[in-house]
Amino acid sequence: MLQMLSGLKGNPKYCVYTEALWGIPYNLYAPFIAVYMSALLLTDSQIGIVASITMFSRAVFAILSGALTDKLGRRMSTFICDILSWSVPCILWTFAQNFWWFVIAAAFCGILQISDIAWNCLLVEDAEKSQMVAIYSWIHITGQLAVFFAPLSAIIVDELTIIPAMRILYAFAFVSMTAKFIILFKYCTETEIGEKRMKETAGVSIAAIMSGYGEVAKKVLHSREMMISLTLSLLFNITLMVRQNFFGLYTTQNLMIQQSWLAYFPIIRSIIVLLFLFFIQNKLERFGYKGPMLIGVLLYVASHLFLIFGAGVPLVSAVVYTIMEACAHALVMPRTDSIKALFIDENERARINSVMNMVVFGVSIPFGYFTGYLSDANRIYPFVFGIIVFVCTFVIIAKSKSLSRKNMEQAV
Repeated sequence: MLQMLSGLKGNPKYCVYTEALWGIPYNLYAPFIAVYMSALLLTDSQIGIVASITMFSRAVFAILSGALTDKLGRRMSTFICDILSWSVPCILWTFAQNFWWFVIAAAFCGILQISDIAWNCLLVEDAEKSQMVAIYSWIHITGQLAVFFAPLSAIIVDELTIIPAMRILYAFAFVSMTAKFIILFKYCTETEIGEKRMKETAGVSIAAIMSGYGEVAKKVLHSREMMISLTLSLLFNITLMVRQNFFGLYTTQNLMIQQSWLAYFPIIRSIIVLLFLFFIQNKLERFGYKGPMLIGVLLYVASHLFLIFGAGVPLVSAVVYTIMEACAHALVMPRTDSIKALFIDENERARINSVMNMVVFGVSIPFGYFTGYLSDANRIYPFVFGIIVFVCTFVIIAKSKSLSRKNMEQAV
């Protein structure tokens, strides 16, 4: 893994090396997002509505993302849309006063759907296929290392209380993330496929480019591999909303764990993920994709069960949940990311990602409000719902022929 990191060149190198400028500030404020919203008097249902608005915005911009990424190029799309989807919301969150500030920020957040596709194209289009798992593993590793700065946010929260502390953390995020976007724009170059698509779409309207989405959608529907990737992305996106929006509320307001301690759970999670990625990931390669992913999904289920039934020992319950969820993440997410990268037609990567993400976030829209409604009724219910989703995910992976060893070896 270290040799692979030092051997990165061009766009993959700069994408990986600058990731900490986004990851550090994000992981400083991320554990406290829902608690901050609650402190500003948002209800659980309103928090869920904000999540749904984010999904709606992402679905809308997903429709445009492939066309804009091809039209403007991967490099320019990444820069413009990163500023709009991260820098602008950070300013809004810094000065937020009520529910409507979060609604406006959520609308801007959806633009990240364009930058996400463009950035992923920058990351992988000029990279060797044999490096895919390692590249995505390093993206995850960089994110996990950034978490070790989280005790700083715990200190700030303890000293200042949640609202002023979060305003400081969001302001820092604006500065750090914006610096990353500028550096990436300066040192990255347009990919070979990106230049080709820009030439092909020169003088062609966005509407005309999007008119070909029907054919792109057919490619996705007729590909078992892309359909399994689409389904897994959808299911994991729904369960991610549960963890991000309601773990902090459940642990601080139901299990009565101190707010500042929320900063330490990501550190525990990162230690486990890093141990997996550095010392276990390569050893699992011989088992292919399906086996490790099935084990990971079972660990997701076990983590939720322990959180629900371990309420008698709150801190232990939350720590065990975090450890199990981290092991599951390390087993599942790098493989889920690389499945999409391996099976997508590289000449249509932007538009296929656009169609797939539009479906993922479009279908996810009602689940933000739905899980918020469940949390208002009982804060355990969103995690029960998460278990149901993971059971469905396990069945889909187990029955999938696309994830067989033969199929994955052929893709590589």
